[in-house]
Amino acid sequence: MMRILVVENDRLLSEALARRLAEAGHAVDVFATVADAEAAWRLAAYDLCIVDIMLDDGDGRALVRSVRAAGLRTPTLMLTARDEIGDRVTGLDAGADDYLVKPFATEELLARMRALRRRSPGITATEMRLGNLLYDPHGTRLTVADREVRLTAQEHAALDKLIRAGDRVTPKRMLGEHVYALHQDWSDNAVETLVHRLRRKLSDAGATVELKALRGLGYILYETRS
Repeated sequence: MMRILVVENDRLLSEALARRLAEAGHAVDVFATVADAEAAWRLAAYDLCIVDIMLDDGDGRALVRSVRAAGLRTPTLMLTARDEIGDRVTGLDAGADDYLVKPFATEELLARMRALRRRSPGITATEMRLGNLLYDPHGTRLTVADREVRLTAQEHAALDKLIRAGDRVTPKRMLGEHVYALHQDWSDNAVETLVHRLRRKLSDAGATVELKALRGLGYILYETRS
């Protein structure tokens, strides 16, 4: 599983991409603007980014150039509707690792993604600790008291969102949109069931953290004091 950032202002395309990537077992965040995407990119530990050149508030090449200047080396694939050498050259010079012209076959996109990850094996995110929980943003497992606990892709995405929130409450809608992506129908009951499963796994593993629901507000994950 990879955590993927998709920056695309064509809603139909972004929804289709998110759906296909989620079906492949990946966690996906979708943004349509340079501003929103750059804020997320700087905060989150993405395995791979897919960026369109033409965005609502600017140029995807400027976005890539900015995050590269900030020291972020996330493998990046650029998309464009124009099959011109000039566009490819400027995109690659901005810091993109590969280029794909629209329209494209999903199978080719997935193959290029795999190739990018193979060429960038050393990119990892810092592990995070909370209580006796050790969390790896790039894995589908967490470690509790030195024992590995297996998570589903949805549970992994939920834990990722909650642990990064720190001492802030994560609203139910925000958690649902993060886990299920913009393309997928979901309900409050689905989020509640997911949280229940994650809470049970943490409890069964003896985690010294609590995943608490705050009525009308959302969820918070915090360390318990023994």
